[in-house]
Amino acid sequence: GLVAGGVPVTKEFQPEEPPLPTRVTLGLERRMSLRYGENPHQSAAMYAPADTHFGLAGLKQLSGKELSYNNLLDLDAAVRIAGLIQDPGAAVIKHTNPCGAASAATVHEALGAAMAADSISAFGSIVAVNRLFDEAAAECLLKPGMFVEVIAAPAFTADAVAVLKTRPAWKASVRLVEVPPGDPWGPTAGLELRSVAGGMLAQRPDDTPDDPTAWQVVTSKVPAKDLTQPLDFAFTMVRRLTSNAIAVCQGTSLVGAGVGQTSRVDAVRIALEKAGGRARGGVLASDAFFPFPDSIELIKQAGIAAIIQPGGSKRDSEVIAAANEADLPMIFTSRRHFRH
Repeated sequence: GLVAGGVPVTKEFQPEEPPLPTRVTLGLERRMSLRYGENPHQSAAMYAPADTHFGLAGLKQLSGKELSYNNLLDLDAAVRIAGLIQDPGAAVIKHTNPCGAASAATVHEALGAAMAADSISAFGSIVAVNRLFDEAAAECLLKPGMFVEVIAAPAFTADAVAVLKTRPAWKASVRLVEVPPGDPWGPTAGLELRSVAGGMLAQRPDDTPDDPTAWQVVTSKVPAKDLTQPLDFAFTMVRRLTSNAIAVCQGTSLVGAGVGQTSRVDAVRIALEKAGGRARGGVLASDAFFPFPDSIELIKQAGIAAIIQPGGSKRDSEVIAAANEADLPMIFTSRRHFRH
């Protein structure tokens, strides 16, 4: 179990995996010609290795309009986040970031919680679940004023498809997509590639699970036992947010996300504002260390019950002192999760 008051060890983060190959050759074929790219003046297409038939390369569209470049980007984010959740789970995505995500006993409960997290941002979103999409889940999307662009699942029941194709006002346009499960990296030899001017950057994907047994409570106060699962869920969610990122969770629901901020304290403010009163008694996760103790006072004022973060700042001792003064338990994971 977690023990309070451990002395944090600030260390350089070391790669956990073997070095990358000296040469990478990719043979890709065009799978989809897209109407345009991120914007109407950009041409676009989707490519995949010829023998790849899982993930987005193996998707099956059941209904709706043609998928766009932005749809596919957001769909990738949605499927990845839903796939990180072990129990029935759902993710609601806008601009590659979740405005809601949840885990529950059933898919429809998870989807309902995820859609309720930020109902304003959820308008025009991409939704993914990690289990069979049934009629009860479809009913969650029929509330007045609700609109989604894409719904993805490993499979849909016939009743769910019938509901979604006949009852919502947006029934003719919504894209229902089956995305087969599987290793999303397969033939690309476990590489995540990104183009830069004059070349490509490659790295191993940040997809290995975190190890809670390596986590360390660095404050005098230990998190309550009933916060163990929410802390694990929050740290799982924050790894898929755009840095600087903060995730606020109530139980196993993401209720506030601060994403893409150039200062961590701003990410904290945004996440807490999104969460509102739901922050009280919840937990807060950070994708990287707090460089200054300024965030701790904001977190305390919001009523957060525990903090989880990688640690590793030169000012860790100041941040820990601030947490102790606020009577806030805090965990260091020693594993950063930047995402750009």
